[in-house]
Amino acid sequence: MFSLLPLPLAKRQDKVHYTKYISYGGGITMLDSLEIITLVEDSVPMHGPFVGEHGLSFLISGKRNGKEVRGLLDVGQSPEVLSHNMKGLGISPGSIDFLALSHCHYDHTGGAATFVASTGKKNFPVVAHPAIFRSHFKADPVLTSKGIQTGDELEAIEKAGGRVFLSSDPFPLAEGIATTGEIPRETDFEGPGKAFLTLQDGKVAVDTLPDDMGITARVRGKGIVVIAGCSHSGIVNILRRVQSLYPEEPIEGVIGGLHLVNATEEKMEKTLAGIREVSPGWVAAGHCTGFPMQVKLSLSLGSAFSPLCVGKRFLVEGDPGKE
Repeated sequence: MFSLLPLPLAKRQDKVHYTKYISYGGGITMLDSLEIITLVEDSVPMHGPFVGEHGLSFLISGKRNGKEVRGLLDVGQSPEVLSHNMKGLGISPGSIDFLALSHCHYDHTGGAATFVASTGKKNFPVVAHPAIFRSHFKADPVLTSKGIQTGDELEAIEKAGGRVFLSSDPFPLAEGIATTGEIPRETDFEGPGKAFLTLQDGKVAVDTLPDDMGITARVRGKGIVVIAGCSHSGIVNILRRVQSLYPEEPIEGVIGGLHLVNATEEKMEKTLAGIREVSPGWVAAGHCTGFPMQVKLSLSLGSAFSPLCVGKRFLVEGDPGKE
């Protein structure tokens, strides 16, 4: 089980205060069961009460020894859509124990402060990478902010009742659940490209999205479920990162956006080969994945692949007889 030791660090150049938490001990414990529900996504069932938008949010529920912990990965683009879909699913914001943000993009962080306030809690944990609050934009075709929007800054989240934890290392969210930490870039075919920009020392520079990360959930007797936001660092890089963190554990499942919507045929094929090499038990992908890649995944994995939509549930029951 993790124990946490807070280490205060100096101000960053952009004047944001943060605390880095380092984990010690024998590693992350196991869940008896895991349920993931898609709260926000680009598509919805044909008949139902849900609203779709360009964005992504997952409810992650882990059970261990009869106790349940609930958290969100991302909040989508607008608080109204998240609130509407949670209500339709019978999920109260007050039942949520933590929020993790996969990266800075507006369609994953929109209304973060509003959601934190809706929980009615003080010191509500919000976990992200230290670079998440930087300037992040595109200049093609016109200058457009693509990162954290006005009203969701660190100060706004804290004012809403959040306690923000920023770490580039794996960070424990609950027993059996942790972030991946920053993703090493190993492959030669993945990454965000050169379209995104930021400011470094007052100068415009290419933004490599260092804040992109995911969540791991360790289920007893099954292995690791990898939950990604947009996979700007590359899903193969993310999976390799997870394998380095849990070298003895199989990858039970992969769920999230794969950011291959405008990918070349070569990149999609190399990504597919990388996923198959890891051999996950199942894959669920949507949002920024792109329909052509979803087709490839379906043809390659068959019933082990599932497209995402709002309201879709994924349940992984652990094996009580295994450690």
